[in-house]
Amino acid sequence: MTKSGEIILIASFICLFSLFGVIQAEGEAPAPTQTQTQFRVEGRVFCDVCRVLFETRLSKPMSGAEVRLQCRNQTDDSETFTVEGKTDDDGIYSLLAERDHENEICETILVKSSMDDCNEIPNEKFTKESARITITNKNGIVETTRHANPLFFFKKEVSPECTQVFKELELLPEEIDQN
Repeated sequence: MTKSGEIILIASFICLFSLFGVIQAEGEAPAPTQTQTQFRVEGRVFCDVCRVLFETRLSKPMSGAEVRLQCRNQTDDSETFTVEGKTDDDGIYSLLAERDHENEICETILVKSSMDDCNEIPNEKFTKESARITITNKNGIVETTRHANPLFFFKKEVSPECTQVFKELELLPEEIDQN
């Protein structure tokens, strides 16, 4: 057998074994989830004791905070789905979304704080009291659990320990000492 004949034979074997692998993989593939009708939306709520718009080591998980998952039509802004729930002891909520919401805008929204001294909803220029979430199985995400960005309420007064946190995060110049 010539050298080129050997190469063709080896290439043929490789193609044949590759074909067997593809056939076997297709046989083992799970059925597509196009009929998925329920999604779980999870997230957390905390008290921003430093009023810095992000979580720090002083942030407190908020047990019993009320949140809403709301979807609305992109065209006319009409509400298409709503469900409410509360956070657990660790500030985590889990809401069940019925059906696919591919062409809708869905958000988790703060409803009510469970802490009297931390109940201010942020409304500053670049903050929102909601977190957008995609609820569809037509976007390449296989899992049916969706994770929303954390939501937070502001504490009425900044905690005195925040000055140290600001220094640790290098949010204040070294020469400023607020203690």
